[in-house]
Amino acid sequence: MILSVIKGAARYLVLGLAVMFLIAVNQKAAKADEVFIAGFTNGCYGLGCTPGASATAGGLVFSNSTFSGTTANGFRGIGAAPNPGSNFNNLGSMSINTAPQNYNIPFTLQVTFTAPQGINGSNQATFTATVTGSVFSDNQGGVFVDFDNTPLLFTFNDTNCEPDPTGGRPGQMTTCGVGSFSFSVNDVSIDPGSTVPLTGQIVGANQTSAVPEPATLILLGTGLVGLSAKIRSRRRKS
Repeated sequence: MILSVIKGAARYLVLGLAVMFLIAVNQKAAKADEVFIAGFTNGCYGLGCTPGASATAGGLVFSNSTFSGTTANGFRGIGAAPNPGSNFNNLGSMSINTAPQNYNIPFTLQVTFTAPQGINGSNQATFTATVTGSVFSDNQGGVFVDFDNTPLLFTFNDTNCEPDPTGGRPGQMTTCGVGSFSFSVNDVSIDPGSTVPLTGQIVGANQTSAVPEPATLILLGTGLVGLSAKIRSRRRKS
């Protein structure tokens, strides 16, 4: 009798642990999400400058921007058409007039990510560029903004789970989890009398939603097995 009860309990234990393992594996696989990215930029011209919402150097004007959106296959481009004063989904814009002007100054672009939250270290990335070129009144020449294009890797652990305001991908929670993405800024060429967006891209973005620790799953499975065995024992007595 005792041996039979032990064997029955062992079968329940093995079955329960197997079920918990499959749940954990399937849950982890199903929670590989795209990443919701949001933030804003500031910029300034000159050595030791403080980035702000707008900046001017001669006939060259910078205007900042906000951006947001969910990645697709780990990628998102940030480079919508410029609209100085109300830029959106680019990294800001630069405008230049046609007045004669020579440029050889540094430019600093500061990118601040507000989502995902929980970025390791600072969520502010500073990109320094050299602005070179010349503008002539007859619309000849132009300006080149030469950024360091090396991608920067960001890792994060965002525990604030909220609905993705952009809709995201059906069935996925895209505003929380553990993951990473790489971000880089592109060079810019500007013709006299024109306005261009500052652009960049997110690549390799991915995140995995939090799942129960293995020890927690084992305890849960053991508890369920114990409860099942107790119920089974009571049924036999009755």
